[in-house]
Amino acid sequence: MDIEQIRKFAKEKTSLLLLFGTLALFLITNTVFRDNPSLSFVPILFGILIFIEIVALVGLEVKEGAHEHGWTHEIVDTVVALLVAVVIWYGASFLLNTSAPISGVVSCSMLPNLQRGDFIIVQGASPNAYHINMTKDELAALNSPAQITYGGGQNMTIPGSIFVYCNSKMSGDVCQSFLDAPENISERIGPFTYHYGKCPMSFSSGQAGYQPCVESITFHGTDYKTNFSNDVIVYQPNKGDYYALVGDIVHRAMFSINVGNQTYYLTRGDNNPILDVQAYEYTNSLANHPVPASNVRGKVIFRIPILGYFKLFIMGYFQEDPQCKTQLSFDHF
Repeated sequence: MDIEQIRKFAKEKTSLLLLFGTLALFLITNTVFRDNPSLSFVPILFGILIFIEIVALVGLEVKEGAHEHGWTHEIVDTVVALLVAVVIWYGASFLLNTSAPISGVVSCSMLPNLQRGDFIIVQGASPNAYHINMTKDELAALNSPAQITYGGGQNMTIPGSIFVYCNSKMSGDVCQSFLDAPENISERIGPFTYHYGKCPMSFSSGQAGYQPCVESITFHGTDYKTNFSNDVIVYQPNKGDYYALVGDIVHRAMFSINVGNQTYYLTRGDNNPILDVQAYEYTNSLANHPVPASNVRGKVIFRIPILGYFKLFIMGYFQEDPQCKTQLSFDHF
């Protein structure tokens, strides 16, 4: 190895140390300042700095290559590198039987089993979940208005779910009853009856409390609890759905629904109080529909902590969501 090669190796090593050092500062400041509103911008600045460093490192590499070998040679090298990346991507896609073999966890909806910034490997295979059969009418009814029974026999009909309704409105006798004793609320949506309870909630600040959450679902006389042995899947939300605004979703499969020759999935984040299909956005009347099998990228088979942050920052996801400050726990299999 000549002096020039040693210099180049040392420079590359320094660049990587700088990049991972900035990532370490992001993680430290994110933990320290998470509950301090006046300083919560600090980790965001480190995230932006990492993005700038990545762009700068790539730019400098191209510039030096062009200076040493000329722009024609550098363009050829860049094209070859891109082709190699494409071959690796499609090779992984072929081996793992999915169009998206790798991804990054953007939110904290899967705590504690997946963390924001996890780099995940996805395999295209049928996920493990509760298998049930439905008619087309029953499937469509999963997005019908919720029939709520509360206060010893009072009834009301609302779009979405009682959790989203009260979280948005926070008024009326039904919401007070829901907050005080969620276990006494009955929510029926189509063929499903959702049973709520009080789920313990821990905060990053060290405080503790509880939040109403779905503990089980009754379908045709059978009660189904959340099952953490079910597979976590990556899926593309239906076009026009509420969650379509944020891209691919990484959540646990709750139900695999057979409707004739078609399969649909109902999912839920491990740190979410309700199923995805219960979520509702009142301003624009947006809901989430059952996910057809064709929208499922695959199931998560492996994760590498922290490494996914680089993808998040390249995509511009610098700020974590408020859910990262809380974690639910509830009875499950």
